[in-house]
Amino acid sequence: MKKIAPSLLLFFICFQSYSQKKNDDYKFGKVTQSELEMTTYKKDTTANAVVLYEHGYTDFSVTNTRYIIRTTVYKKVKIFNNEGYSNATIEVYLYKGDRATEKLKNIKGISHNIAISSIKIGKKDIFETEVSDKFRKVSFTLPNIKDGTVIEYMYTIESPFFHNFTGWDFQEDIPKIESVFKASIPGNFIYNRDIIGSLKLFKNIAVIKKKCFSIPGVVGYSDCENLTYSMKDIPAFIEEDYMTSAKNFKARIKFEMSKYQSFSGEIIKYTSTWKAVDKDYKRDKDIGGQLMRKDYFKKIIPDEVLSENDILKRAKKVYYFIQNHYSWNEDYKIFSNMNVKRAFKNKVGSVGEVNISLINALDASGIDAEMVLLSTRNNGTPTKIHPVISDFNYIIAKIKVGNKIYFLDATDENLPFGVLPQRCLNGDARVMDFKNGSYWETIEPITTTQDKTTMMLTLDEEGELEGKMRVSHFGYDAIDKRKEIKTKKEEKYIENLEDINEGLEIVSYKNTNLNEIEKSLIEEFDLIIDGESTIGDKYYLYPFIFDRLEENPFKLEMRQYPVDFGHPWKTDFALTIIIPEGFEVETMPKNKSMALPNKKGYFMFNTTVKNQKISLSFKFILNNPYFYSNEYAYLKELFKQMIIIQNEPIVLKRL
Repeated sequence: MKKIAPSLLLFFICFQSYSQKKNDDYKFGKVTQSELEMTTYKKDTTANAVVLYEHGYTDFSVTNTRYIIRTTVYKKVKIFNNEGYSNATIEVYLYKGDRATEKLKNIKGISHNIAISSIKIGKKDIFETEVSDKFRKVSFTLPNIKDGTVIEYMYTIESPFFHNFTGWDFQEDIPKIESVFKASIPGNFIYNRDIIGSLKLFKNIAVIKKKCFSIPGVVGYSDCENLTYSMKDIPAFIEEDYMTSAKNFKARIKFEMSKYQSFSGEIIKYTSTWKAVDKDYKRDKDIGGQLMRKDYFKKIIPDEVLSENDILKRAKKVYYFIQNHYSWNEDYKIFSNMNVKRAFKNKVGSVGEVNISLINALDASGIDAEMVLLSTRNNGTPTKIHPVISDFNYIIAKIKVGNKIYFLDATDENLPFGVLPQRCLNGDARVMDFKNGSYWETIEPITTTQDKTTMMLTLDEEGELEGKMRVSHFGYDAIDKRKEIKTKKEEKYIENLEDINEGLEIVSYKNTNLNEIEKSLIEEFDLIIDGESTIGDKYYLYPFIFDRLEENPFKLEMRQYPVDFGHPWKTDFALTIIIPEGFEVETMPKNKSMALPNKKGYFMFNTTVKNQKISLSFKFILNNPYFYSNEYAYLKELFKQMIIIQNEPIVLKRL
């Protein structure tokens, strides 16, 4: 926890370390002829590169009375083609604290090619850049990269932050033949550990070495734990659409500091209890202190808001008062340097400042509001077994009106009351009830993403379509569309629609409820559409003129992680085309429907032709936004069939 970290420096002591051999599994600079001649990886012939072998080793040492965690990384990679060249550029991010910083040492690298002397990297190949006030980046690129090059590199990271011993990533975006991680951990340091991902370990060995550490002048010894973890034949992790953070699913070993015990017997606990966390945060100036500003907000909330008798209406007025007052600065800061009074005066704040202001304002209006900690979709899933406060990066508010619970986020002017942004739809969150104790609550989407389109078009003798289109947007679709229109401005928005839809001319346009965010957003167009394909006396008309699916977002043979849309999804499309007397319909796309198992979703497509009028309807519904890996094939096929339908033309023949 953040309030404990500064005390780490008080407990550094010297010891003697006797650790296992670091590099007993490889010899740097040695490459075999078969590795040089390798042209593909048999277990993944699509791979642009493959890790032949990698090894990590972590041990503990002492420098200037400070504990140092030292991790040495070695990697040997075969590059098959130019799309794999990027693997020859290595980037290492180093953390900077207030009093100390991580260091990168002993960088070595070699490029091996057939019939060409191996080339080592030099100092000129190594670059260092400042990324932020907390991180800097060291990068280097192996020289003379060609198709077939084998590269080797190694380096050592020295970290004074023993709570930053995070573990080892077995899986990345290229396959690996073998990955090995070893560590020698003094008995003074206790870490929780988790195996993340669905892949199985090849080796999982823990050996206790007796009397591994001793302190001069102090009677007694400490044991150490020598660990070996390995995996073989590791497939590449390929990221697809509709997923939460990749770190939830990539194969890795995760370490988390639990406690430190000095040789004198003093213990510092890092894995706390939620009861202790509640107590700490209630007293914390950046959390509890900022939650005690309701008197300030009571003075500035308009009287017409405070005097509203209906509780739900009052809650909405408070929510929109805070939402319209603030501009979110895109800062996810929630645990440091928060000041809601300053932020309110400046009308700009971090997510913590905006939503703690909301909580204070709700409390000031007589509505009991609680702070909720959550982790956004791209930040990973929070640990539930014990508190890991660093897992959280977002704050929202929770209220209860009658028997209904509302989660609120005032950072976005387009979010209706009670609707969270998609980034917050990430499962469980921690409600910080400082009176009765905090607890977990699952964040469920209370709305869907939905659009409904109706088009009425007439085909003239020249093959030009003219008519009207009306699109109604609901839920997250309305939120996204409002952002797009407001960001681009109306004129640019229309120009963009015409640019991405060849042959489209928007004669007139209007929208309704752009700023009425609790209502559906409605767009109405007068259109002229030209440029449909004509071959001889046949005319090819593609009915899905807008938002046509052209590429399946699901391409993998197997997906190792679930598909998570975040919320349900609905699409309705209805098209009527009046054709002139000189044309007849030769072929129409066939009616088709398909349903997913367990009623999780379906689509229906129907067409009719009667009296020179073509009618077409398409409906697509995903009732459940979450699909497990074993359901992937069904979902992939559903999208495949929809793409086939949406790209089939109506063929007209001129008489």
